[in-house]
Amino acid sequence: MGVVAEALRSRLAVRLTLVLLIVAALGMGVMAVYVTRVLETHAVENLKAGLVTEARLIHDPIVPYLVRGAPPEWVQDLALKYAGKLGARVTVIAADGTVLGESERDLEGVRGMENHAARPEVRAALAGGLGSHLRRSRTLDVEMLYVAIPLDDGTSVKGVLRLALPMTEVAKTVRSVRRTVAAGALLAFGLALGVGLFISRRVTRPVTEMQAAARRMAEGHFDQQVPVTGKDEIAALGHALNRMAVRLQEKIQDLGGERAKLAAILDSMAEGVIAIDSRRRILLLNPGARAIIGLQGETVAGRPFMEVIRQKELFDLVEACQTCGVGETCRREVELGPPINRILEAHAVPVRIDFEGQGTLLVLHDITELRRLERVRTEFVANVSHELRTPLTSIRGYLETLLDGALEEAANARRFLEVAHTHADRLGRLVDDLLQLSDIETGRVILKPAPLGLREVAGAVLAMFENQAAAKNLALLNQVPPDIHVQADRDRLSQILVNLVDNAVKYTPEGGQITLRAAREPSGFVEIQVADTGIGIPSTDLPRITERFYRVDKTRSRELGGTGLGLAIVKHLVQAHGGHLWIESELGKGAMVRFTLPEAR
Repeated sequence: MGVVAEALRSRLAVRLTLVLLIVAALGMGVMAVYVTRVLETHAVENLKAGLVTEARLIHDPIVPYLVRGAPPEWVQDLALKYAGKLGARVTVIAADGTVLGESERDLEGVRGMENHAARPEVRAALAGGLGSHLRRSRTLDVEMLYVAIPLDDGTSVKGVLRLALPMTEVAKTVRSVRRTVAAGALLAFGLALGVGLFISRRVTRPVTEMQAAARRMAEGHFDQQVPVTGKDEIAALGHALNRMAVRLQEKIQDLGGERAKLAAILDSMAEGVIAIDSRRRILLLNPGARAIIGLQGETVAGRPFMEVIRQKELFDLVEACQTCGVGETCRREVELGPPINRILEAHAVPVRIDFEGQGTLLVLHDITELRRLERVRTEFVANVSHELRTPLTSIRGYLETLLDGALEEAANARRFLEVAHTHADRLGRLVDDLLQLSDIETGRVILKPAPLGLREVAGAVLAMFENQAAAKNLALLNQVPPDIHVQADRDRLSQILVNLVDNAVKYTPEGGQITLRAAREPSGFVEIQVADTGIGIPSTDLPRITERFYRVDKTRSRELGGTGLGLAIVKHLVQAHGGHLWIESELGKGAMVRFTLPEAR
């Protein structure tokens, strides 16, 4: 049995040795090809460098001939002269590709040569660079290396100087190198045979096991362990590989956890976060920034900042941040222009993001709504103050007049008191509307929705305005179908319709028409329309028409007794019912107010 085992081990050693020899042979062959190619390339590059140097040496003597437009005979003589000195083929070519001088032909032959502007090396030289190309010459029918440089006088390219040499010497060198490499390969093959027998017995198996374990680790299986026996260098390598696997597994788990936490934080932030490198390229852009800037799912990593975010003010902030020290913050309020109209509070912090230089971390806060609310609040305070001051001033003025003696004049006293009473009523309506609007907005108004016949409610509201409509010869039309019912608070629904019909009556000239319509929607709501043929609303005022105290024509609105809160109350009452409000109008062609309420089931 011992003899059989030894034979098996010997046979395995032979097979492994043969494998090693085959691998060594292949490696030597590859090395021979590689060395030959490298030396050939090196020889060609040296030859090219020599030709370039020689071409630059004769550049200056040739340029004046082209600048002065010398006769072809002179240029041909130059080509022959320098070809004899350099031992290379010399060709002088005009800027349009015409051959002016060629050392391998006589003057008549030069005149018959084809245009060289399309030759690769000539084309590169005419573009102002260094051109070179390796190909078989049509003239000499041998492999030639061509090098071309531009002939310029400092202002423009006047032509091209081309030198060429045959590749025969390079081929001789390559053949010599191949013979040397072949001899070395045979010697190395003999050495590999002896070394292979030893390595196959002592090293192959543990190294193969380590290789397999390392491959599994590279695929992400860090629970692999290399079997280690002995205390030699290979055993030490196995222990180190096992320790590395454990450390890598721990580090990758830590990095994965940190990356997941960072991604979760960035993705959940409402603020926009943009990381930019030193070359103004985007490294990271979180979903908050995409929403603020208005970007879709396009890939932005690695693209220039201005290519992705076409906002000059943000780019200027990033540029200004570069002058700050690391850790300092540059803050600026930026108003983005079209196509995205937003107001941002931008913070730019210089940070060390990459190894190339100082990057920038840009944090964007969308304060558009905050600024809008500040403007609305300021306008609301100003409007309330103005609306309260006007009736109070009138009441105070008439009362002071009465106290100054007009009270004794019965006719004037009564008229003054009536005017004061009118303004007191207006003041009372204003305060009542403000309180009611505040109650609606804060949720203190309790709705009592019930199934209501919409046509009946609409008819009752229109009946309230019959006298006012008759005075202006207005037609009030109730086109609500009798079978439509809504789930709404009756008093609040009447209040909505009263406010809308009241506005329509006020702003519809004599002979006009006011119509109430309704229709069911597939979503389970009923759309109600109040349309008139009045003066209409300018398109620029439509977005703000439901704001408190906003009036299109302030003077006329006050003359008609409006408080400027009616549409704001209507909007909030509709929203309290779960509906939506839309206003459509065209100046001079009337207006249509549409709102939805839940349909009664």
